[in-house]
Amino acid sequence: MMGIGTVRRVGRILLIVIFCLIMFAVGVVIRIVTLPRPEKRYKLLYPATSFWGYGMAWIMGMRIKVEGPRPRTPFFLVSNHISYMDILLVCAVCPAWFISKSEVASWPGIGPLTRMGPTIFIDREIRRDVKRMNHLIADLVLDGGAVGFFPEGTTTHGEELLPFKPSLFQPAVEMNLPVTTAAIAYETRPGMAPPSELIAWYGDADFAPHVGHLLKQPGFSVAIRFGEQAITAGDRKELAQRSHAQIKQDLIRLKG
Repeated sequence: MMGIGTVRRVGRILLIVIFCLIMFAVGVVIRIVTLPRPEKRYKLLYPATSFWGYGMAWIMGMRIKVEGPRPRTPFFLVSNHISYMDILLVCAVCPAWFISKSEVASWPGIGPLTRMGPTIFIDREIRRDVKRMNHLIADLVLDGGAVGFFPEGTTTHGEELLPFKPSLFQPAVEMNLPVTTAAIAYETRPGMAPPSELIAWYGDADFAPHVGHLLKQPGFSVAIRFGEQAITAGDRKELAQRSHAQIKQDLIRLKG
């Protein structure tokens, strides 16, 4: 006989499949409707992306708390990175073009969704791809769009903040565009494993077993705190350092 955790996981998987198929169909319709005017496509994709993020968060049992002023387009957003759940969170509360590693595009299930939504892929194995990405980011912002990425370059267990990689900050410097920061912190319920063990996905952990275990849990919460002031600087290294300092300070506030 299946335990309650297994029943919960099966039910959530079914809901995820149905919901994602519906949202994929919505993405297809948006693409068809905007064929005559492609520049309108992403203004429609942003609210659809937010709806998908909130829907997925509800299915996963993630309660969201938002602190600080949400940025308005165009904006350049950076945050710390703990888990694949960060993507659902940011999609929900602050949809933007998201910079993702190229491998995600080929992942089963989530790959087609990311290709349909506002995602741009970078090949981290090719150094010159950063230059291509910087030009693309600049074009998106000039068109009134929003761009977000995780400057640590990888996920962590959430107990530390890795140094930020400054390369993708270059478009913000060249366009004199302030950077909005977002600090993310998870909290689990009493009796559950801490977020660093249950939610954080890092190192060599396999995706399927990790998310399968998370789907069995009764629920958890996450707080995202946007910086009170956007960050500006004269060069990308300074911009990365200032953004890092503000997120570090806001993480301390979130964790009390």
